[in-house]
Amino acid sequence: MNKFSKAHWESISNRVSKSFICWNCNKQVASEKAYATYDPSIRYSSFIYICPHCNAPNIYDDEKREVLLPLPGKEINKLPENILVVYSEIRKCMQSGCFNGAIMLMRKLIMHIAVEERAEEGKNFIEYIDYLYNNGNIPKKSKNKSDSVRTLGNNTNHKIENRTSEEAQNCFELVELLLKVNYEFADEEKN
Repeated sequence: MNKFSKAHWESISNRVSKSFICWNCNKQVASEKAYATYDPSIRYSSFIYICPHCNAPNIYDDEKREVLLPLPGKEINKLPENILVVYSEIRKCMQSGCFNGAIMLMRKLIMHIAVEERAEEGKNFIEYIDYLYNNGNIPKKSKNKSDSVRTLGNNTNHKIENRTSEEAQNCFELVELLLKVNYEFADEEKN
């Protein structure tokens, strides 16, 4: 999370209260503190609402669209550091609308999960999918969906075509499931 706690926003004014999920702290909040641009033909057109929780600016353009979206997904507990780093990058790509990058990172994340679960490093991606499936890390009914991350990742990397928000979201849901099942909800290992 970015730090805005010491920011003192000057010349801010009270507006009609707006409810939103802050892009920075991912909290559902409401704020009436905002900056506004002025256009006489449409009155105030763009706004910057200040999050009352973390003090971050939440920007809305002339069409009332958020410039930065909240981070998708949830923070997942008990992730190994190398997996957490890649998962965080995926969430930031999704937040920014960088769906090609997000899908390539999701493919990489599955490789990290396989190696973390003791697969041999340097294998082909399909071998990582098979390893995770055969060892129960991928749910039985999700193998085809896991393989679709491979296909989309390959096409994104090797073909001149762009991925859509829907494709990235479908892959993201699978990746989040794998992380929750294999780390957050996993039984504690007995020594």
